[in-house]
Amino acid sequence: MRETLRYLLGVAGPSGFGSSCTGEQVTQDIYCSNPSTLTAIITGATSGIGAETARVLAKRRLRLVIPARDLKRAAEVKDWIQGESPEAEIILMEMDLSSFASINRFCSMFLSLGLPLNILVNNAGKYCKKLQLTEDKFEMTFATNYLGNKDMHACRHYLLTQNLVEKMIETSARTGIEGRIVNVSSVIHTWVKRGRFKLSHMLNPKDFNGTQAYAHSKLANIMHAKELARRLRGRNAMVTINAVHPGVVKTGIIRDHKGLITDSVFFLASRLLKSTSQGASTTCYVALSPQLIGVSGKYFVDCNESSCSSLAGNEFEARTLWQKTHALVRDHVRQTRRAKN
Repeated sequence: MRETLRYLLGVAGPSGFGSSCTGEQVTQDIYCSNPSTLTAIITGATSGIGAETARVLAKRRLRLVIPARDLKRAAEVKDWIQGESPEAEIILMEMDLSSFASINRFCSMFLSLGLPLNILVNNAGKYCKKLQLTEDKFEMTFATNYLGNKDMHACRHYLLTQNLVEKMIETSARTGIEGRIVNVSSVIHTWVKRGRFKLSHMLNPKDFNGTQAYAHSKLANIMHAKELARRLRGRNAMVTINAVHPGVVKTGIIRDHKGLITDSVFFLASRLLKSTSQGASTTCYVALSPQLIGVSGKYFVDCNESSCSSLAGNEFEARTLWQKTHALVRDHVRQTRRAKN
């Protein structure tokens, strides 16, 4: 009850910020005097909180790289951002998170540019009401939201991060500036029961439930953050990774939930919903705040560290998921290569 009241009233937490704060407010004292210093990649930046996150980071004078499947829509977002921040450097590149091949092409193209990489925001998310498979034959939500493959929603961002993390480690070592990875998750991860969390079932479910698939993918995002944080600490790397819950925002993801949550419910619960600018605040805070130097493997809500489910915080489960995901991606790459030969 206390947490609900804090949320409704927008009461600030230990960070000095709360649920009513916007991305601009939580970064207002942050300004990159040399735009070439910091480069951020933001997925899902063509709409919703991803676009707002991109707008705020551009306002703070970061160079942005926006990978997108729909380059026309990405160009519209670029124009919108530069209308407010004319000096913003924004690079658009094609990438379909539902395809391993597309993710690999994007990473190769980005690395060939020779740019530094300081911030990676794994924001893109997908909700499927009905069972859909990617071209790699994995369940879409888990593949897109985690693996980096439309048939492997939960692995979508795993592959992207794996391909780019060495560049982030190199950049931080060379510049002395801490690199940061932000995984956008959701409080819905708490809906997953311990006995139901199995990678094989998530990739090829026998009884598909869209909400459960989405919850599983968001749980995997937190586990990914915790396990990668452990591995980065083991290497003494100056790169952190944290997971965030943006709050309930009426974005494209929410519209996909029709049937589960109707427009009438949204009307009645309108006071509980965040605006897009408020929804982007925690991502912006975790990506840029100097208060979080050295903080890694944590879960943030309303710009404050919070508790995730016991399953999400289980180190053994996180390590097991990582190992199985790594083996899955490795085997898929080998099979693809053999098929081409």
